[in-house]
Amino acid sequence: MTRRLLATPLLALLLACASPALRAAPPSDAEVDRLMELTRVRSTLDGMWPQLEAMQQQIVAQVQAEQGVSPSAEEQAELDALLRRQTATMREAMSWERVQPIYREIYQQTFDAADVEAMIAFYESDAGQNLVAKTPLLMQNTMLATQKLLGPMIEQMQQDIQATAAQRGTPADGTP
Repeated sequence: MTRRLLATPLLALLLACASPALRAAPPSDAEVDRLMELTRVRSTLDGMWPQLEAMQQQIVAQVQAEQGVSPSAEEQAELDALLRRQTATMREAMSWERVQPIYREIYQQTFDAADVEAMIAFYESDAGQNLVAKTPLLMQNTMLATQKLLGPMIEQMQQDIQATAAQRGTPADGTP
């Protein structure tokens, strides 16, 4: 009798622990693909390339300016060709055909079928599509606000680096 009394709560505890795992079925490939379609994951990925290319050009120009380098037309053409090759390599490595299966797997590891169904229902709604449409503007505004917040801090950090370099008698760019 005592064994039976102990077994009942133990069985109930095991069932309670196991039941969420039993109910939490992973979403199907089709469900995840629909969610990614509704949230425009592919177009977001495709849209990042012009921004990355512009950032790459800015970094090169900044480094050249900081180092006082003024490449000849031929050297600049070689550098531009190198940047185009690097971008092409990155685009190939990050093509939708390569990242979609990875994204799908991540979604399936992160969300269960019920989560994905609920997100699909939301993103199919006008409010969900409005959110998707306005997310780039939201991100842009967030980045601008963050830059305003971080700007003075970055300037202070640069001044600190220059002051430290001056105390050591070395240029701030690290050249001997």
